[in-house]
Amino acid sequence: MATINLSSNNDVIIPTNDNTDYRGLAGDDTYILISQKSSTSVSIIDTEGNNVIQLPEWSKIKSIVAAKTALKITCDDMTVFTINGADKFSYDIGGNLTSNSLGNIKTFTEFVNIFNLTPPSSGTVNASTNKIVFDDAFRTLYEVTVKKEDNGNKYYLNNELSPDLALSSGEKYVFDLNDATASNHPLSISETKNGTHNEGVSISEGINYFIKGYGKTEQEFFSSFSSDNSLENAFVVFEPSSDDTVLYYYCLFHSGMANDAKILIDNYVEKIPEIVATSIAVQSVGASDYSFTTQGLQANDPILTLERGKTYEFEVSAQGHPFWIKTDQISGSSSQYNDGITNNGLSNGKLIFTVPSDAPSTLYYICQIHSNMTGVINIVDNNNGTIIETSSSNSDSSSASPPSYGYSLDIELAFSNDQDFIPTSGYDI
Repeated sequence: MATINLSSNNDVIIPTNDNTDYRGLAGDDTYILISQKSSTSVSIIDTEGNNVIQLPEWSKIKSIVAAKTALKITCDDMTVFTINGADKFSYDIGGNLTSNSLGNIKTFTEFVNIFNLTPPSSGTVNASTNKIVFDDAFRTLYEVTVKKEDNGNKYYLNNELSPDLALSSGEKYVFDLNDATASNHPLSISETKNGTHNEGVSISEGINYFIKGYGKTEQEFFSSFSSDNSLENAFVVFEPSSDDTVLYYYCLFHSGMANDAKILIDNYVEKIPEIVATSIAVQSVGASDYSFTTQGLQANDPILTLERGKTYEFEVSAQGHPFWIKTDQISGSSSQYNDGITNNGLSNGKLIFTVPSDAPSTLYYICQIHSNMTGVINIVDNNNGTIIETSSSNSDSSSASPPSYGYSLDIELAFSNDQDFIPTSGYDI
């Protein structure tokens, strides 16, 4: 291993030479630790003077090994610094003497304590971590990469596929988008799942964007991303508010890259979806209508009102009339809506529909073959009324009147969930 002997002056050293000992002499020396782009192993020994180790803004630490008087810091997967006489140094978190800035000064013991370690009297202690320096403190780091899955490109955070995150208000978290795979996938955060791709917007409070150490607007930030551009120091810093509950990270360019991942703030517990399913019987009436029966009510081709978060079981008995839930009121098998649905398009059996929180406000049920066997499904946040909203959503004014024997009276009755009978719409007297 080569050795570089320093002067007896107050030296400022940026140790970058691989497989090299940097040996300090008299003087108050400052060592600025900077990660390298290739594998580097550096050793520092300096026991004279008041010496400082500086870890500038955006410095990463992946692991630390501490002995009584020595320290090994792995700044990323490639750069390792070994500091002998480490107990004689002070540690400047966020400082950089080349720009005349000082950060948060720690003693050797205080520095090791940051990683929940205590310098031992003998042997070594170690910890794996994933932290980055920002605003003179170590912050939790999420390294963003992108990998192609069966359903398209997806975000990985710290090598985990689109994980849910549990964050705390008042803490700052750093998303690192410098990996080459993320060069065309700028990340942001929204109150709406999938953000701008689902009629939402990015949050504006508590989020900051950085390129090469300079703060950027969201517009400036995502304009720096392209498949042809290699980024340098691209970071998103997020500090949740105590008013935040559930948030979502997403790609500003591409839909669906975070799957259903959530950011839960301060251990927020989401509302538990309805467990008990509501049963709805569906039968065919010839080739003209579907007959629905639920909650003591029955109607042909009614408007249905379903509630987000609840589960409904459609007991379908309609041989020859495949029952579909769709986004468009058209026959055939196109425009299927399958989110939360099991067995869409069956003729006999159980179709289960757990209505997603982001389900559209209007869906349709329709027979695959007969377009007149159809109706509207309204999706609401809270439904305190009946599932069957009207007697018919598919009325045909040209149909013949029912036969009359004597005097016939057609009436409309208002009825509630509490009724356990099915009133008829006409009476012969």
